[in-house]
Amino acid sequence: ALATTDEHITLPDGIEDLTLWTPGDGVRDDAGDDATTTMGDASANANAKPIVVDRMLTRWLRPHQREGVQFMFECVMGLRDFDGCGCILADDMGLGKTLQGITLLWTLLRQGMDGTPTVKRALIVCPTSLVSNWDDECNKWLNGRVKTLPICDSTRAEVVSSVKSFLAPRHMAQVMIVSYETFRVHADRFNFDGAVDLVMCDEAHRLKNGETLTNKALCGVPCLRRVMLSGTPMQNHLDEFYAMVSFCNPGLLGTPTEFAKKFERPILAGREPGASDSEMEKGQAANTELSELVNKFILRRTNTILSKHLPPKVVEVVCCKLSPLQQALYEHFLSSKSAAKLVSGKATQTLAAITALKKLCSHPKLIHDMIRGAKNTGHTASGFATCAGFFQEGMYGSSSRGGRGLGSMIPGWEEHSGKFAVLGRMLANLRAETKDRIVIISNYTQTLDLIGQMCSERRYPYVRLDGSTTIGKRQKLVKQFNDPSTDSFVFLLSSKAGGCGINLIGGNRLVLFDPDWNPANDKQAAARCWRDGQKKKCYLYRFLSAGTIEEKIFQRQLSKESLQNVVNGSGELEQSILTKEELRRLFSLDCTTYSDTHDTCGCTRCPKCVEGDLGRDADPEYKTWEEQIDEADEQKLDEWAHHHRMDKVPDDIMKKSAGDEVSFVFSLKVEGCAIDDSKKNPAAGAAE
Repeated sequence: ALATTDEHITLPDGIEDLTLWTPGDGVRDDAGDDATTTMGDASANANAKPIVVDRMLTRWLRPHQREGVQFMFECVMGLRDFDGCGCILADDMGLGKTLQGITLLWTLLRQGMDGTPTVKRALIVCPTSLVSNWDDECNKWLNGRVKTLPICDSTRAEVVSSVKSFLAPRHMAQVMIVSYETFRVHADRFNFDGAVDLVMCDEAHRLKNGETLTNKALCGVPCLRRVMLSGTPMQNHLDEFYAMVSFCNPGLLGTPTEFAKKFERPILAGREPGASDSEMEKGQAANTELSELVNKFILRRTNTILSKHLPPKVVEVVCCKLSPLQQALYEHFLSSKSAAKLVSGKATQTLAAITALKKLCSHPKLIHDMIRGAKNTGHTASGFATCAGFFQEGMYGSSSRGGRGLGSMIPGWEEHSGKFAVLGRMLANLRAETKDRIVIISNYTQTLDLIGQMCSERRYPYVRLDGSTTIGKRQKLVKQFNDPSTDSFVFLLSSKAGGCGINLIGGNRLVLFDPDWNPANDKQAAARCWRDGQKKKCYLYRFLSAGTIEEKIFQRQLSKESLQNVVNGSGELEQSILTKEELRRLFSLDCTTYSDTHDTCGCTRCPKCVEGDLGRDADPEYKTWEEQIDEADEQKLDEWAHHHRMDKVPDDIMKKSAGDEVSFVFSLKVEGCAIDDSKKNPAAGAAE
């Protein structure tokens, strides 16, 4: 039975061989029990043998990964109770989706129900930045025993030649690894029966739009064994989810019109704040039916199960006051004619205004540079066009790009932003008192410029990775930061560039400096440090400017998270917190609140705050609201600890760094375990 595995490998105590199928097994029903027997021909075949995962992989699989491999195998082999051979492994970042995918791939390349391999050629499609990473992972986990053909940085002629050799009858390579963009261009060459026997798509939320050429190209491949790997199976909309499922298992959810009528419309109507009881009931029923259907081929586990294997972590949502200059600029914008048009819904530059306010929340210099850029280009910086008088001559130097020798800033420039003031003190305290390394993530390269300038002025060693960083240089920067022998301290990361495949376990503190509209982007970025191979207690900070558009964006993220309950199979239908006055709320400012998110999160534990009395309370005892409730849910802020007093935050560095700028902190402690270095995984620290 183990002829296809490394029998000479001895499995660790307590770990058994992973048998995926034995002759006579039938279809699994929802409870996981054998139901009707299918695959009769395979079971009756005299050559049929049990399918057992190779021990060189089994010894490294954690329990949830064994379950994931079993699940995917049953889906692609038609052993589960649904009409299709596709599946979506939708685990959170950090749970090892790559290893699970490689385990399935290797098993199918070596074994089959009739005694011959199920898969002769497999196609892995992923973002460009991950092609080399997938090749490295295949070679590492499989000890070079699979012949891969990565297509990376190739000319068109080289790609054509590679595809021809891969698809030839006497092909050498078993696995082609290619980017979505490259595959789209050459998809026609795969349009024949038997071209490939397995398609595996990584970062598969790239297929959320069924109308894109990439999606249509992949749908055209005549291979029904389709595996999708994605930490974010449903991003913002149910129609995106429909597109992914339709690629995975074509026709299972009906036509787009049928899906909208049966599921999408009733579910969304039931989530509206003003939904009637009848609408909520219909929405709940549709939600339940959809969950039961899709959970037959979608497996999603959250990274809370990592707490059994990883060190503890503390998550903090840090609300920072605006500086006087930021507040003055913000109020000036809100009193402008441009803002009045935005609130009335008559403006066409809504996105530009939102972006400008988000940049203002980061630092006034970004507005200064925008105004100066508008003078040069002739484009009006909407709402901020008349703000030049707020800035002294030479206040922010002569250069719009930070860095040593690229233009001097007036001393104390970081104090012009509440968030920068806190970050500056945090970096100083970390550098002076710890050996911790920190990852700082922003949506804007101009913000990374400024943080880089602060590091240069203070002579903090730092590296930076953004969209302009070449694929080759990315790996070098990551290795440099993760190498404990180097004097690394700060890793600056663009959120768009850091969304996939980047593992920064050399850092144990991570700052999300500004929020993204899409919770998936922030979740991807936030998972860079707390993952396999991490040896230190981790701290994850989310900085928000109190009372501003940043808090509104974060609140909208929380409402979008509720969409994933369809995938998670959650029993309750959550209502969205968005209202029809969203534009008015977006373009408003409340400088009196400690945290608009706390004001709106439904907290019933904190007493009403009067003129800062909760923050000034001298009682040394912890209040009930200053401690998280038992089994606190990471998605529900009202269950976290709420800190009006900074000396009760469970983080010594934040206590020392908060100053007057931090007005409120949510904190959540996630228990972990001690890491036993003697059992170190040789691939620990690998990308997912």
